[in-house]
Amino acid sequence: MKFQKKTLGYTSNLSCNENLRPKKLALYILPVIAMISWGSAFANCTVGKPPVNQEMEYVDICDKENDCKKFSRLVMGTDHLIQANWVVDGQQEISDEELHAILDEAVKLGINTFDTSPIYVGNIEDKLGKWLDYKNSEIHEDGFYSNGSLNPDRNLYTISKGGFPLDLYYSQKLDSGSHSEELLTVLREQGLLGEKPTITDDGGIEVKNAPSGTYSSRLYGSEEQIKSRVSGELHHTANHLSNDITVYLMHRDDADFFKFDEIDRPQTPVNRILKALSAQEITDKVWQIGVSNWRTPRVNESLKLASENSDLLKPVLNSPYFSLFEMSERSIHAGGIQVFHKEMSSPEFQKGIKIMSYSPLGGFSILDKPEPRWKNAKASAKEKYDAGDPYWKNVFYSIFTEDNRQRYERVVQFTDDFNNEHCTIYTVDQMINAYALAHERADMLAVGPITIPQLRRTVASLGLSKMLTDDDLEYLYDGVVVQQ
Repeated sequence: MKFQKKTLGYTSNLSCNENLRPKKLALYILPVIAMISWGSAFANCTVGKPPVNQEMEYVDICDKENDCKKFSRLVMGTDHLIQANWVVDGQQEISDEELHAILDEAVKLGINTFDTSPIYVGNIEDKLGKWLDYKNSEIHEDGFYSNGSLNPDRNLYTISKGGFPLDLYYSQKLDSGSHSEELLTVLREQGLLGEKPTITDDGGIEVKNAPSGTYSSRLYGSEEQIKSRVSGELHHTANHLSNDITVYLMHRDDADFFKFDEIDRPQTPVNRILKALSAQEITDKVWQIGVSNWRTPRVNESLKLASENSDLLKPVLNSPYFSLFEMSERSIHAGGIQVFHKEMSSPEFQKGIKIMSYSPLGGFSILDKPEPRWKNAKASAKEKYDAGDPYWKNVFYSIFTEDNRQRYERVVQFTDDFNNEHCTIYTVDQMINAYALAHERADMLAVGPITIPQLRRTVASLGLSKMLTDDDLEYLYDGVVVQQ
């Protein structure tokens, strides 16, 4: 198998300072050694080399006036950062001090962009906002960073999310305002509205025993209703982040769901949604907007409409699911939209918007489990599925497919062969992250390390991604070996 370096067009702060090499060795090799399974990888090597000394890369995100900000190519995800019982049962929620140490380390390594949401676990958006409030004064000093050339803007950026469908399982009510007739029909047929619907004190409609995975779209209805509903959730995010929201994503498109399945109906026109998002009540609180979990035709339509109408705010960022572990017909969460290997390999795919994919490890880490990892991770997911956990009800059937099992076995063997070829000590999680980063349309990648060693390994994946060829990506995805 051939392994060749390739070059992509990103701004990089690659250090050529020989004096930094001992520091880099200590930074990366110690946590990696702790996790590596040595096996036969170094049969022909005297000493395993540390990962490539690759500094953070930056991507320009620009507004209509071409005022640009340099976002780190790796974006620090926060959804499960402080979550208890995420890796193993009995795992404690981390303290604010531990959280700050991880966030500090991310910035020291050059990450200046943070992905969050008001519904993420542990009130993390608010905790992130408090950390940002006092951290901004430190980030201007060169000495704060592992390399003084990192974070050239000397600023920290936030990507938060709205447009979440209204969760009827938790609220057990329909909010005031209009809802699609198709959703109402399903609720009536399931006996969830009752013969005489009960009106709640705030003008909503009581729903009886709505099962998990039942959602009403926040982006349905008139322009005024969409604006009002999005403004309501944006108010919380603005308070958490001190009105400093760099990019605000609509994390779902217009859709209703019952038991996690999308209800078939016409969608709200894209033009109407963009008009609502371009209202002053929203644009006063955010720098730019974007989309997430939108299908490609709707993404492309939003770009076309904004280019034709200067009154509309153009989405600058799209965030879909993309991983070596492809989702089955069942998404890892209601309304999750993925993009595929062939699409992400094409420079023409969703041209005109930056793509920041999420969940490169598949929405959780198989690699946290003991050997045999795939079998044990599947058993753990099934146990949580059987216990009724809504998240795992989706993940179990979405990720644990035969195709993904084969991809997992390929990437394990490929990593071993790659290390043997290059006398390196990359880990499997680094290879999976590098797979996502190495695609032509992988402008940015939202990652979810929850410890400092994981964070350091993840940043080192940037260097590894430069060493993977298109043939390597093809092999990892479908097992095809290209004849040389």
